[in-house]
Amino acid sequence: MMGQGVVPVRLRAALDALVAEAAAAGGEMALVVRHLDRAERLEQGAEVPFKAASTIKLPILVALYDAASRGRLRLDAQVRLRSEDQVTGSGVLQVLSPGVRLSLRDLAELMIVVSDNTATNMLLDHLGVLEVNACIEALGLRGTRVVRPLQVIPAGAIGSNTVTAVDLADLLVLIARGQAVSWEASRRMVATLKRQQINDALPALLPDPEDGPEPLLGAVPAWEMAHKTGGISGYQHDVGILYLPGQTIVVCVLTRGCGTAAAARQLIARVGRAVWEAYAGVGA
Repeated sequence: MMGQGVVPVRLRAALDALVAEAAAAGGEMALVVRHLDRAERLEQGAEVPFKAASTIKLPILVALYDAASRGRLRLDAQVRLRSEDQVTGSGVLQVLSPGVRLSLRDLAELMIVVSDNTATNMLLDHLGVLEVNACIEALGLRGTRVVRPLQVIPAGAIGSNTVTAVDLADLLVLIARGQAVSWEASRRMVATLKRQQINDALPALLPDPEDGPEPLLGAVPAWEMAHKTGGISGYQHDVGILYLPGQTIVVCVLTRGCGTAAAARQLIARVGRAVWEAYAGVGA
């Protein structure tokens, strides 16, 4: 495990143990933890490529805002859902009636908040795979590539979309600092990522932020997370930004071969809990 800065000893120990547990189960876990306020950093397998699953939707989101910033498209442009657009997997557009019209901004919300595969492919149609990869390359993400739309059958015919933990962490750091496309674009992307409805991995073992005494109006929540999950057979991921009062921490966890999907997500949830305990001061 690599580290920079004064990393909490118990966090290092907890993450080392979880990486070892994944390996003992015959799997692999790559992770990055970066505390942006303290310049602390932990990495394990950060540059190892993984099948992206739905985490590829994060760089697609950035590429969308980049294209909008250059006048290549308008986020309020309306797109009509066609029957040939509808694909299986996560999301709701697959069950709606063809002919429904949505803005590119709405498609981006669906792509992230409910991980809608149809919305993702519709955005890729408008952006183009080459343009998304050009944006990825311009950001310096060396291990991340989009090669195909989602739910293409047969899946292995033209390769897999790939990511690395370090690439996704770098991208989240840019977003958190307001440097992904622009400050306003980054702000909107954070807001979308905070609306994530798939919360059974990184935040799953965190305490309910509304537990305890009734908060005062306008009080800062105990925590918030802006994140994106991803899961396909044999792979489970979750990457995001954990906001604690006065602290911002990027956490990226990629797994493969770690048992059932539920078991892998539980491992990721334990990473989230370990990070929260280390920085929220629990038991200190």
